Amino acid sequence: MAESIYQGDVGLEILVDCGRDIAGAGAPALVVRTPSGTVRRWPATVAVVGQSASHLRYVTGPGDLAEAGPYKVQAALTLGDWSGTGKTAVLVVRPKFS
Repeated sequence: MAESIYQGDVGLEILVDCGRDIAGAGAPALVVRTPSGTVRRWPATVAVVGQSASHLRYVTGPGDLAEAGPYKVQAALTLGDWSGTGKTAVLVVRPKFS
């Protein structure tokens, strides 16, 4: 991930470590609460980092990081008979030119 994240960034790879092998997970997504409180669901893919498929990957598109401020992010998926979300991570998006 980039050292600093700026408002409007497109093409930013976001990797969320799920802490265990999630190969075969269904409906992988990142559930995101924007600084204004809107909740969005970004479709993710399972990514292999090192030798384990333990991360969810999403690449930002136009409008995803439209606001400056803290974005709260949770991994969401189904694995076997379990379905739910992971721990909350925070991405701080800086205003342009800051």
